[in-house]
Amino acid sequence: MKILFVIMAVFFLPVQAHAVTPAEDIASTIMLRGHPCGGPAVTQIQEQSDGKGNRTIRATCPNGYRYQVDVSSEGRVSVKRLN
Repeated sequence: MKILFVIMAVFFLPVQAHAVTPAEDIASTIMLRGHPCGGPAVTQIQEQSDGKGNRTIRATCPNGYRYQVDVSSEGRVSVKRLN
């Protein structure tokens, strides 16, 4: 009976979710917009925001490309390569 309980616990207990870091989130955004990034996380993140709710994020991908991600106060996202 104990073995059955252990087997059921292995198959039916929920697995903990992986928390996404900001570096992974930015890299995913860049890749989802069709730009090559070369890895799952960016480095050298610089973020600025204005008083109107707009944000500008600059980051470097593992492949060496540097990108600027603009997020408007309405939630619109655009990505452009800087180098």
